[in-house]
Amino acid sequence: MDDRELIRRIQGGQKQYLNEIAEKYYDDIYYFCSYQTGSREDAYDLAQETFLRFIRYVDHYKYRNLKGYLLTIAMNLCRNYTHDTGKAPVLTDSYGAEQGDRGEEEAAGFPGREYEDQENSLLLEAALHKLPDIQREAVLLHYFYGYKNREISRMTGASYSAVKSRVRQGLEKLQQLLNREDFYG
Repeated sequence: MDDRELIRRIQGGQKQYLNEIAEKYYDDIYYFCSYQTGSREDAYDLAQETFLRFIRYVDHYKYRNLKGYLLTIAMNLCRNYTHDTGKAPVLTDSYGAEQGDRGEEEAAGFPGREYEDQENSLLLEAALHKLPDIQREAVLLHYFYGYKNREISRMTGASYSAVKSRVRQGLEKLQQLLNREDFYG
């Protein structure tokens, strides 16, 4: 069943379909929050709050892009979290460790490949956490979630040119960080 039909049924009173939406999008929301906060525990809480807010306002939701809508809620919650707590993101193994568990089939015949992939994920995560929040947000939404700059502009409330600039500058800064020798040591 597609998202539009799920929403139609939920708004028609069949609240059991909320679980399908949560199952479908939970990992994306959790990883986004994890990248934004650098904390598994806080990411878990923020992902839960994202879905609670969605549930609270589902009757007012006008269908456009459900995943984008949920990411917008998560983005706002993450912004509030960093503002309210004053916490800066701290590198965790939240993404690398979980994404590194891809199974033996993929690593078969390539000794150490899974560790190299996990190390690369951790390095990328460390570099992402060094980006300013607005650049990290734009880079994540564009490259990790596949949103176009116009979609990100609608989600964030920033102009198209600002989003385009944030993505470009964020990518350039990531490349600079990952090319620095002292970054790895």
